Amino acid sequence: MVAKELKVLLVEDSLEDSLLLVRELVRGGYKLEHLRVETAEGMRLALEGRKWDVVISDYSMPSFDALGALRVLHESGQDLPFIIVSGKIGEDLAVAAMKSGANDYLMKGNLARLVPVVERELREAAERRTHRLTQDKVRRGKAEWESVFDAVSDLIIITDAEGVISRCNGRVSAYFPGGYDAVLGKRIDEIFFGSEQPEGKVFRFLHMQGDETDEDVRFPNLSGWYNVASYPMRIEGNDRGFVHIIKDITKRREVEEEKRTSDRELLTLYAVAFRLQYTKGVEKVMGDLLFQLHNMLQMDFSCIHLFEGDKLRIRASLGLSPAFEKAMTSLPADAEWNRLAQSGRPFLGEEPDARFPDKAKKAAVAMGLHSWCTVPLKIGQEVMGVMTVGTLSGRSYSDRDVFLLCSIAGQLAVLIDNYSLYDKMKEKAEELYKSKMELKENLQKVKRANIELGRLNTAKNNFIGIASHELKTPITSIMGGAEFLLKYSGIPMTPEQHSILASVYEGTVQLRKLVEDLLSISRIEAQGPLAQKKPANLIQLCREVHNLFALPLSERHITVSIGGEETDVPVDEAFVTLAIRNLMENAIKFTHDGGEVRLSGRVLKHAQLKELTPTLRHFYSAFPNNIATAPGYYLLQVSDNGIGIPADERVRIFEKFYGVGDIAHHSSGDTAFMSKGSGLGLSIVRGIMDAHEGAVWVEEASGGGSTFSLLFPLQN
Repeated sequence: MVAKELKVLLVEDSLEDSLLLVRELVRGGYKLEHLRVETAEGMRLALEGRKWDVVISDYSMPSFDALGALRVLHESGQDLPFIIVSGKIGEDLAVAAMKSGANDYLMKGNLARLVPVVERELREAAERRTHRLTQDKVRRGKAEWESVFDAVSDLIIITDAEGVISRCNGRVSAYFPGGYDAVLGKRIDEIFFGSEQPEGKVFRFLHMQGDETDEDVRFPNLSGWYNVASYPMRIEGNDRGFVHIIKDITKRREVEEEKRTSDRELLTLYAVAFRLQYTKGVEKVMGDLLFQLHNMLQMDFSCIHLFEGDKLRIRASLGLSPAFEKAMTSLPADAEWNRLAQSGRPFLGEEPDARFPDKAKKAAVAMGLHSWCTVPLKIGQEVMGVMTVGTLSGRSYSDRDVFLLCSIAGQLAVLIDNYSLYDKMKEKAEELYKSKMELKENLQKVKRANIELGRLNTAKNNFIGIASHELKTPITSIMGGAEFLLKYSGIPMTPEQHSILASVYEGTVQLRKLVEDLLSISRIEAQGPLAQKKPANLIQLCREVHNLFALPLSERHITVSIGGEETDVPVDEAFVTLAIRNLMENAIKFTHDGGEVRLSGRVLKHAQLKELTPTLRHFYSAFPNNIATAPGYYLLQVSDNGIGIPADERVRIFEKFYGVGDIAHHSSGDTAFMSKGSGLGLSIVRGIMDAHEGAVWVEEASGGGSTFSLLFPLQN
């Protein structure tokens, strides 16, 4: 048999007696844990420090007794069996001890009863604890139920079978100022309906088995909407009662009403937006819109005014009497209605007032107009008109109604503006169509003119070619004769005769140069892009051209330097020689005596074209798309330190017959290179470079003068 654990607090001044008690309990089958105290303070400390199952106390001790021990136990609040074991105790003292809270007593000479008494008291103590826990749970549950009952947001009222209120939750006091006193003991009909009778509709089931209703009701003594549910209940015995749950659904009704209003507004806006999709004209759209507003918003009257200049004029109406419509058809700028419309703000009223024109006010009263509202048709700050609606009933227009009407008016304003823009676009389209037809006709004229110009250009080139060939022979004869007379005849001449003959010779030289230039231009324009190219050393060509100018260069004391990369370049040798000759001649002509001309050439990689782009874009807007694509290019440059070319004329010098400045500033020579030229030389150079799919341009040379550059594409 397993020994039962037992914790015993012994209140005993005799060690021998306490050992006897311990031995008896151990013999009774207990595994004992015990502590002996003999003073009140010792007992308090023992009760605070440990848990005990039973207290066994001697009745009388020198400094303590059983009644004192009972008081200490009661002060601790613990419910422990208290058994008195005494050597001698009278009947009256034992009864007094039992009344003070002792559970039993026995004599030290009869310890055989100790174990049964302990076992009995332990059982009864356990039962007391169980009962106490149960009662605590019941009390706690009741308190929780009471808290829940009062915390419920609904009104909960308990009545007897006659409808007299016996109990209610705390929520009721929030609805009735008198609180519980104003409700308890009163009939439920009375507190909710007062003197009015409910006609058996709300609490009609008070004398039935029970029922509930889904109807929403209003009570005369309370504001808002409510839903009532009642259930039968038994109170005591055969007594019957009812539980009434009254739910405040005011907020729900407000939300539902808000939803209905929002749905109606959204449906109205959708219907209006659908109507505004018409393309049958603005008049039709405005009429359909007013019809839709009458159906959706229960309007009786409506009209739309639009500004025509500074006047307001009716453009659509529905439900107006003929007299009222006539009075409101056209409103001048000084009318109050017009002034209010121009403000761009809504205005409204409960009946026709002084804001109406006099005749319109009388007509409005006659047709029964009551509430009315006028909202602006505007886009941004621009007001294009107003829309007015009205009813016969006593309904007033709320801020929400005004907002909805303003939204509809805003959509209508956009549509009217779109129609206005459409009309303007239609007019513009007609104008563009006329312009297109005129342009087409002009293009036909230009085409015919171009054909004629082409014919004339061909005739011109043919004439220039024929004339040039025919002129070359007599020019050569004249120039040869004049040169022989000046330089080799030895005929004595006066200074005047020599000057005249020198002028004849110089004029013949100019004429020959002009003929050669005209022939070159004619060949370039007639031949177009060159088809036959062959590799040539451009530096060597420069030297050959230089040899042609050896005599005049020696007379002018101008130094010419030629150098660079001697690479073969695919070119038309005759044309490139002409281009170099023209550039060198210009360099000599525009350089003072004693000056310097430099010819140089080098190979460029394709990537290096980026460095030239800013400069070349002034001469070729499409650069580098205007030149042939190649892995490399050859750059030939002719530089001088002469008078230079103004920046604003550098592009124009490549035009035909364009010359720069006065010949008096071109040279310090007496005869050679004194002419201003035909103005065709650089144009010829430009044509030659276009034929080679290259480029030509001019820049200011370092130290003054000009640098002409020729860019030739190299073959792969």
